[in-house]
Amino acid sequence: MIRRRLYIEERMSRLAVWSLRTAIFAFPVTFIGAVLFATETLDFRSALYTVLAGVGVAALALALALAGFVVIWNEGLKGLWRVIGAAALALVLIMPTATLAAFGMGVRNLPDVTTDPLDPPHFVTLGAARSRAANSLVYPGDRLAVMQLDLYPGIKPMTFDAPPDEIFRGLLTLAKRHKWLIVDAVPPGDGRDGRVEAVARSLPFGLRDDLVIRVRPIATGTRVDMRSSARSGDADFGSNARRISQLFAELADQQGRPLRR
Repeated sequence: MIRRRLYIEERMSRLAVWSLRTAIFAFPVTFIGAVLFATETLDFRSALYTVLAGVGVAALALALALAGFVVIWNEGLKGLWRVIGAAALALVLIMPTATLAAFGMGVRNLPDVTTDPLDPPHFVTLGAARSRAANSLVYPGDRLAVMQLDLYPGIKPMTFDAPPDEIFRGLLTLAKRHKWLIVDAVPPGDGRDGRVEAVARSLPFGLRDDLVIRVRPIATGTRVDMRSSARSGDADFGSNARRISQLFAELADQQGRPLRR
């Protein structure tokens, strides 16, 4: 007698299939936004919207994966590993974004910080080199100055007894140590202010900040002023003020003299 075996093919969960497809699709969307920002093809705001679109697709994939898991559990369908893979891929995109968003909520933002709000150092070379999509380099004036005084009251000019050319050389050394891209460096001389213009990257997004340092001869030595301005967007995650404070502390330590505010 020939015995027949009955094979019952388990059906694949459509939710499992589409959750994995959606999660995979979210990666190139997010990657394209990041690459376009890194190459300055898109400004920060447009690139951010592209990245957030990718994260939104990842969130949809996670929702589909959770729904697929419930269906597979209740109906015994195939596709468990697909929903697990979809959920893992989605979380890879969602978790860093959620972490950065939480980090940004606790940081004081100011897109343009200067040690001299009344006469801020002026950008010359960078003013001509930046794209039209970048923030304006015209200092906003009293409104921003009042905000800065409230958020960062310690951001003030520095004065040294050392001659301007010595301070200028020290600043160039520190700028190179920080691996800033030095765009222009005009040494002080014949009553002329020295000027260093540079571009720095800031965390957490690798945003570009434009910097200008002014070295001004005074009767008692040298006065140093600095300005750090976010190139894109309204948020700097505290990097502008932090950068100025750090550089001034390093300069004071380098000169071996207590700084005078």
